[in-house]
Amino acid sequence: MVEKIELTFLGTGSTIPTKRRNHPAVLLKYKAENILVDCGEGTQRQFRQASLNPCKVTKILITHWHGDHVLGLPGLLQTLNMNGYNKNLIIYGPKGSKTKFQEMVMPYLPKREMTYNIVVKEVKDEIFFDNDEFEIEAASVDHGCPAVAYAFVVKEKKRLDKDKLDKLKIPNSPLVGELVKGKTVEINGKKVDGKKLMYVEPQRKVSFILDTQKCDGALKIAKNADILICEATYSKEDQDIAGDHGHLSSVDAATIAKKAKVNGLVLIHLSQRYEGIPKVILKEAKEVFEDTIIPEDLDEVEL
Repeated sequence: MVEKIELTFLGTGSTIPTKRRNHPAVLLKYKAENILVDCGEGTQRQFRQASLNPCKVTKILITHWHGDHVLGLPGLLQTLNMNGYNKNLIIYGPKGSKTKFQEMVMPYLPKREMTYNIVVKEVKDEIFFDNDEFEIEAASVDHGCPAVAYAFVVKEKKRLDKDKLDKLKIPNSPLVGELVKGKTVEINGKKVDGKKLMYVEPQRKVSFILDTQKCDGALKIAKNADILICEATYSKEDQDIAGDHGHLSSVDAATIAKKAKVNGLVLIHLSQRYEGIPKVILKEAKEVFEDTIIPEDLDEVEL
């Protein structure tokens, strides 16, 4: 059974929130990991609206330190403290994140009686987290300030088919470990070929590009993603405005998706000017890259 990657769109708006769209925040859940990407104002309330427990957050990835992406941090971190959160929380972000955290967040946290440790780590163009199950990569993007995009990658892995194992009525023993290695073992007088019980769980990749103009880093981090979550702040009619403000248009995002050969494109960070007409953005993007959706706040996507 393949473990699902679950995505909850806590906020899909941009600089100015609307009735329909909160400031940017996306929660990625994989097994015991609950990774929050950006934390706009009101994010902790969006957790409640989605019936999610913020105390399950394991990591926070900050794309850049503009207010609409981080002003939810002080309140969220206070709530974790008041609810007895006791994990070591690591917050990742671009160059300058340690200083920004001290200036923008620390003044609102209690100097004493913190129930947990917060560590801020600065990342650049690198795989900065890597274990047996998955890795997280950062790539620098161009938004007129230090900014990064992220990719969460579940590694290709050989797994034992438990259904086949059950059908063979193989008892739970150290020999199962040998089967996992692809070896042939003798069980109850029968030879069992471990290779025939194995299957390959393919690599899966989710990329996050928030707030950038067209650049090499965006294309790199999106390459071959199963899902690309990308900002599309403006329509193609406002292409010049997008460039002037360091953002992507609907067509820019779709072009990245096409060039990077992703499987699906999810557009967020829509400007308030498209509050009532997000279909305009969607139509423009689909003309370039068909497999595109625009989620509403609290929508979920599984991979």
